[in-house]
Amino acid sequence: MSADDPGETPAPSPSPSPSALAQPEASPDPEPLFPGPRARVPTSAGALADAIEATNRRLPRVVDRWLKEGGPLPSREPIPKTIPTEGRDLVYGALWQQRLYQAATRDPSLGRRALAKLPEGMARVAAAHTSAGRGLRSLVTPLKRPLEFKVTPPHDPHKLMRIYKGAAKTYGVGWEYLAALNFVESKFGRFMGPSSAGAEGPMQFIPSTWEYYGNGGDVWDPRDAIRGAARYLVASGAPDDWRGALFAYNRSYEYVDAVIAYAHNIQRDPRNFYVYYFWQVFVLTTKGDAQITGPGAERV
Repeated sequence: MSADDPGETPAPSPSPSPSALAQPEASPDPEPLFPGPRARVPTSAGALADAIEATNRRLPRVVDRWLKEGGPLPSREPIPKTIPTEGRDLVYGALWQQRLYQAATRDPSLGRRALAKLPEGMARVAAAHTSAGRGLRSLVTPLKRPLEFKVTPPHDPHKLMRIYKGAAKTYGVGWEYLAALNFVESKFGRFMGPSSAGAEGPMQFIPSTWEYYGNGGDVWDPRDAIRGAARYLVASGAPDDWRGALFAYNRSYEYVDAVIAYAHNIQRDPRNFYVYYFWQVFVLTTKGDAQITGPGAERV
């Protein structure tokens, strides 16, 4: 029927109720800024470089927005069933960054070619991460599946920040080193052992060392453990000799280099602490890397 055709006069539409006017239709969740946890990582140097650059430019703004919203924790379960929209971009972005760096770490040739395409400052940051990753990977032996690991919810990052800064003020060490140590040792409480050497808790103390530096505290409690680590580091030479202090903590220069690299990156931009908080636990197996915490984790 054309607009000029009189036809039948349509019946008037019923007026919406006041309650309907007060409750507009819910809009669908916005698309996340970063690929999901199962997304394929680029395999060409150019695409990998583009993904690293885009991710590293976006993440600081995502952290700023997240903090402005109060730093909500979308899920602290080791293997969350769902990730609410609130905080999802930071969760996905951190994991995507981690996976991009892993790709550059696993394949040194691909990594070198990708990093050569990045802007100079970003290339230095990426190189520090890939070097740290290679060093830490060299310290572990690939495991056979199936695997049995006890993973736990990470500790609250806002509480951790207060603990780091309190311990730093008390013992005269940089809080960024305590955060980096907590990150490397347990991914902020996700994987607290005991290790094959008997180390326990978020800072991975062996019982004999904890007995001396724990001051009667609980090795599983983040506040007690972080303050115990600060005491141990100071007794071993920090802050004047961080390399010596960290080597005393774990007698591996690859380990020392990795902790220092992460600490320097947090010093460069404290927002990186929150990005690292949402990195996940990966285990090196005979069939490749297995993600055992966070969205997209495997049952191994």
